[in-house]
Amino acid sequence: MQRLVPVLTLLPSAALAHPGDHHATGLLHLLVEPDHLAMIAAVVAVLGYLVYRWARS
Repeated sequence: MQRLVPVLTLLPSAALAHPGDHHATGLLHLLVEPDHLAMIAAVVAVLGYLVYRWARS
C-alpha cells in the first residue's frame, strides 16, 4: 500500500481545483491552462526518470 501513496496523491480531487474561468472543458481544458500543463510536465518528468532508472537496473 505504501507504494501506491505517491500515485494516489497525483489523482485529481476537488481539493486540487482552482478558481477562474473554465472556458474550455475536457481534454482541451487540460491542454490550454498553464497550471495543468505544468502538472502534466512534472508527471511526465517523474515517470521518465522512473522508467530510466528501471531500464538501467
